[in-house]
Amino acid sequence: MEGIAKPALLIFLVPVIFGVIGGVLAANRGRNFVLWGILSLLLPICILIVWFEKPVKEVEGKFRKCSTCGDWLKWREPVCPSCQAPQTLPPSG
Repeated sequence: MEGIAKPALLIFLVPVIFGVIGGVLAANRGRNFVLWGILSLLLPICILIVWFEKPVKEVEGKFRKCSTCGDWLKWREPVCPSCQAPQTLPPSG
């Protein structure tokens, strides 16, 4: 009985870890934590989808839009990688 408990625990624990990772990645990109967590739990490939998708809105401390071209860039980047326009840095706080 003890030999069965460890593999059974992994069968349930690994998808939960995938779900949490997918949810956190989604929340960092302005998406729904619960929806993407459940999708990642059921289909771990969703983690890659949310990783490579652009944010849907500005997330303070994570992503913001370029003031010139509208492309997404990391929160503290001083220059847009697409149009090379200098950016005003958001206030730290």
